[in-house]
Amino acid sequence: MRVSLLLAFAGLLFAALPAQAQPNSKAAPKAGTLTAAAEPASMSIQAGGPDRNGVPGSGCSGFITNDAPTAVVQAEGGGPLAIYATSDIDTTILIADPAGRWHCSDDANGSNPGVSFARADAGPYAVWVGTFSPEAAGAAAQLSAVRGEPRW
Repeated sequence: MRVSLLLAFAGLLFAALPAQAQPNSKAAPKAGTLTAAAEPASMSIQAGGPDRNGVPGSGCSGFITNDAPTAVVQAEGGGPLAIYATSDIDTTILIADPAGRWHCSDDANGSNPGVSFARADAGPYAVWVGTFSPEAAGAAAQLSAVRGEPRW
C-alpha cells in the first residue's frame, strides 16, 4: 500500500511539471547566416535567452531562445566542420544538423563551447549560442564556423 501511494504521488508530481519546449530549428535566424569555408567566418551575436535548453544529452545545458536559432551555418560539400563560440562569459552551444540531429557543447575550450564534425553533411546547421546562467542573457559573443579545426 505504501509503495502504491508513493508511486501515485510521484506520477502526480511529474505530471504537474511543465514539458520543456524543443527549439524551433526551422525559424529564421536572429543574427543571420554564416557560410563555412577554409578560413573562419565569424559574426558578433548576443548569447542566451529566457528558455532552458530542453534538448536531452551530454553538454546540453544553458539558456537560449527557443523561438529562433541564433544563426544558421551553411555548409557546402563534405568534410570536417567546426562551429564554435567565444565570449567573456560562460556560453553553451546547441546545433541542429541538416538531418535534424542535436549536438551540444559546454566548455570545449575553457568556458567556450564548440562542436566539430569529422564528416559534416552539406546543408544548414541551426545554431543556438546560450549562456550557462539565465542572468547573463544578452551577453556579447562571437560565433565562428570553419571547414576544419576550430581556431580559438
